[in-house]
Amino acid sequence: MNYHTVFDITTAGYKSWSFPAFGLIFVALSIGLVFWRRRIAGLWSRRPRDINVFAFGFLGFSVLWTVTTFLTTYLDYARLRRAFEAGRFEVVEGVVTEFRPERSPGRGLERFCVQGRCFEYSDNVITAGFNNARSNGGPVRMGLPVRVSYVGDEILKLEIGPG
Repeated sequence: MNYHTVFDITTAGYKSWSFPAFGLIFVALSIGLVFWRRRIAGLWSRRPRDINVFAFGFLGFSVLWTVTTFLTTYLDYARLRRAFEAGRFEVVEGVVTEFRPERSPGRGLERFCVQGRCFEYSDNVITAGFNNARSNGGPVRMGLPVRVSYVGDEILKLEIGPG
């Protein structure tokens, strides 16, 4: 059967960048707060030490959150990509059964099975693997011939056949 690739982790790249990038907004705000803390101190508190503790605490938390989320998501991507490139994955091929789309965009998980192996995903779940739900233009539907390359519950490559 002739399949065409709709998702491949090696060409998709690191796609979770927006999650840790969101933290940069709070890093910028907290840097501004640290820089302007002396001017704000008179408006915010009678004790200047309070604004210092808050400003530096907010900065520390923002940096920690941003770095942690970046490392977590990027290391997951790198691990899955290395597994794919090294051939450490499983493949299941067949027709999609038990397809259950998200209840509505962003609500719940989409699910499908192939040869008894089931996968769940959502556009709203941060993952390095395939997560494009039907409600957002995803290609999976009942009865579609597919070939899925995966590690654990993560889809590394999704190929669909004619149908």
